[in-house]
Amino acid sequence: MSILLLLVGCAKPPPTHHGAAFEALAPALIAEGVVVQHTVVVQDLASDPLPPLKPPSEIELRLRSGEEHLGEPTVIDPANAEHASFLRNDYVGAIRFGGGLIRTGETALETRARFIEFSAQGELRAQATAWLDETTTNLVVGHKIPALPHDPALSAPAVARKAVRGANELDGSDNLNLPRIAIEPLSMAASSEGARWVLIPYLRSYYVHNGGWFLGQEWGCTGGARVEAMLVVYDRRTGNPAWWQAAAGRHVQEMKAQPSRAEMDQFLLWSEDQVEASLAAGFLK
Repeated sequence: MSILLLLVGCAKPPPTHHGAAFEALAPALIAEGVVVQHTVVVQDLASDPLPPLKPPSEIELRLRSGEEHLGEPTVIDPANAEHASFLRNDYVGAIRFGGGLIRTGETALETRARFIEFSAQGELRAQATAWLDETTTNLVVGHKIPALPHDPALSAPAVARKAVRGANELDGSDNLNLPRIAIEPLSMAASSEGARWVLIPYLRSYYVHNGGWFLGQEWGCTGGARVEAMLVVYDRRTGNPAWWQAAAGRHVQEMKAQPSRAEMDQFLLWSEDQVEASLAAGFLK
């Protein structure tokens, strides 16, 4: 396989990092060490309820006339935890699309696959958390920062969500649901006890999919994978994030609508590599 083919669909946004530059924080972490928590899966955290999805409009119902043989579309219910994590792009698992596309909504007609099936959540969750745990520890140790044992009594704060306004050049074919939502860390309870610095890795998404239409995709996409993570260093004395960085990796394989399991694994590996590179770059800035 040529190098050119390997890079198809691998465009990624630049890493996002906030708070003090990591190099300014590093001396304190090297001197005092940092508690490295186990990976927190974002879809497990509390979040505001999603509004109900709009049903197909009369226009769409007319467009669907004569398609009854295909069966009724999968109902995506925002009150269902699994469906809500998919809609927020926080999903961990496999997604299978089928049945072509439908359009839903009232004001704007949003495209989505007719059938959407979810699977492999447990298997991919175990794989994803093990990968991010190892990646985080390697970054800490690689920068000569003492990695202190995780604290099982420490609860990870939920995350804040912020709508990304406007259109993105990848919106028509990117492998995520619209609208785009960015996540940011919230503060935790302050404490004067124990180690001062705590590093929490958040796994936002880790999924593979065949070709189809995510919600709001104009053109749909071929098979691929997506991985998103966020690292947050908290100052336990104040409870505030001292530094944090979000990173995303994605792969959409050109001309491959129905990838094999081995190919899906490779898509995840490429996406993991992108996230690791972004996080490593952030640790040096």
